[in-house]
This record gives sequence, structure tokens and C-alpha cells, in this order.
Amino acid sequence: MKSSPHRPSIELLFKRGLGSAEIARRLQISSSTVRILRRHFAGGPFILQQDWAPSHGSRSTLAVLEAHFPGFLDKNLWPASSPDLNPMDFSVWGMLEGKIAGKVFATVDDLKAALEVAWASINDGYLRRTVNSVKKRLRACVKARGSNFEILL
Repeated sequence: MKSSPHRPSIELLFKRGLGSAEIARRLQISSSTVRILRRHFAGGPFILQQDWAPSHGSRSTLAVLEAHFPGFLDKNLWPASSPDLNPMDFSVWGMLEGKIAGKVFATVDDLKAALEVAWASINDGYLRRTVNSVKKRLRACVKARGSNFEILL
């Protein structure tokens, strides 16, 4: 099977040492994730940022990244324990949490659906401002020599 822009090749996944069930799961996840990213960013440039979560260094994650994002910057190029530099951590997750706070979800799928609705309702201007603030945060981090820098913002 040939690799497409939406699917890693099975040969690449087997090369990474994955079993057939894991390969099938990863193909499904990666295909839907890439489709969502392409639709949301409308073909424009974007950066896929990883942190030090153990799953970000797994063979299956790396295989998907290699297939869909050649030349990606892996988690080793990002400082460990740096949520203040990650827009999802310092801003977006809090907003999403606020949008679903106080609600009770019967299943994980219900929670996922609510988060997808909350994500779709986020204003693009808010996301742009959040992402644009990263440069200022990086400068503050350097100025603070990696220490707590939020007081400098």
C-alpha cells in the first residue's frame, strides 16, 4: 500500500515495530487528525508542537509524524516541563475547560463531543493572539534564564 498525504504507509508502521491492531488504530487516528488539521488551517502553515508526554515519543506516534509531517521537530527540541511556552497549556485548555465546566458527561465520548463543540466555538482572533504571544513568552523565558518568567509578561 502506498502512503498518501493522509495515511502513513503500513511498511513504515511495521518498520517501527507495531502490531497489526496498533497499526489499524494509528491509521484511523492519524487520518482523522490530519483531516481536522488541514480543514482547520485551510492549507495554511501550522506548527505541530509536542511536549514531554510519554506518548509523544512512542514508536507509533513517531511513525505517524514521520509519515505526515516530514522534518517535524521532535519533543527533544522542546524544554521539559514548559507549559508556560505552550499555547495549548497557558491559554487554550483553560478556555476549553471554562466552556464545559459544571457539566456532567455520561461517557468519554460525550466529553470528547463537548470539547469538539467548544473548540469549534473558539474565535480565530483569540487563537492568533495566543499564538502571537509565544515570541514574547520565549524572550521572557530567556531573560529569566529558564526560571519563572510570567512576572515579566
